[in-house]
Amino acid sequence: MSSKKNLSIETLRGIAILLVVIGHVIGSTPDGGMKIDFPHPLRYLYVWIDYIQMPLFTAIAGWVYALKPFSHTVGFAEFARKKALRLLVPMAVVGTIYFLVQYFMPGTNNKGELGQIWRIYVYPYTIYWYLPSLFLIFMIQWVIDRYKRMETFKEWCLWCFVAVMLSLVNDEGLMHSLPNLFSFKGALGQLPYFFVGVASYRFALVVYRSQVIKCGMWIITLLGIFLIQIVYFSSAEYASLSRLLYPVTLIPCLFLLLALKWHNHFFTWIGGYAYSIYLFHGFGTSGGRIVLKMLGVKAVALIFLFASFIATICPIAIDMLVRRFKWGRKLLLGKN
Repeated sequence: MSSKKNLSIETLRGIAILLVVIGHVIGSTPDGGMKIDFPHPLRYLYVWIDYIQMPLFTAIAGWVYALKPFSHTVGFAEFARKKALRLLVPMAVVGTIYFLVQYFMPGTNNKGELGQIWRIYVYPYTIYWYLPSLFLIFMIQWVIDRYKRMETFKEWCLWCFVAVMLSLVNDEGLMHSLPNLFSFKGALGQLPYFFVGVASYRFALVVYRSQVIKCGMWIITLLGIFLIQIVYFSSAEYASLSRLLYPVTLIPCLFLLLALKWHNHFFTWIGGYAYSIYLFHGFGTSGGRIVLKMLGVKAVALIFLFASFIATICPIAIDMLVRRFKWGRKLLLGKN
């Protein structure tokens, strides 16, 4: 691990990607993943994971961007090209492999139609929806920084307010009828959290200067924990209303997490492979489950632990192998 990396942030990155893996092992819905329904404890665990996993991942991306922000010597075309190579090329290549594996391998969930494979490059596709969304977020931040519209904390507050409003309506009303091209709705949903990451680094002296502000953050964070209980234990109507407040409670929660001065060597190590794990963990979540099913194993706890382990360790092994080859690094990992 490079000494230049912030070990606290890398620790958070490791935790975030493990939450993503565990969440996908369980399944976002009762008919996906391990097909676990309410009131199983793992379904309750997923509600917690769903609350924080992608916002934390996105906030870390914003923090890292702010560490090495847009340079005025780099034009939009060059910036977009670099981000496309990093995000969109692996999305297309690995996404295609994943689609074909799902299609041809027996026992996988949500098989697509071979004639519709073109849709995975245009619309959100399974776990890879996040990559075009993050690409669009980077483009938005480039434009903001190009015209110097986030130079002060006051300007940031305005942008964050707009982002929160957009996240609340990204799939409501007229927006619901719009096709989700290039996962732009996902970008709108995650945009406030990217801005949080930027502010946590760029305006740290303002955000963390007062104990009163930190106390307020803790109170709102605890409100978020209360909302999670409503989402799980209450009716669908109350759960829907509670989710509307998620962005408001997540923002101070993410600020607090990004300010932690704690690191762990295991999570830091995992964090170094976070992108590779994200790209390839889907093969492990399905593969680990299918292997145990073929062996006649039905114990939920064993399937959960085994699939989580395979979905984490196999991408690391793939990274170590692929990075040795120039085109493998570019096409599969988005690395030069």
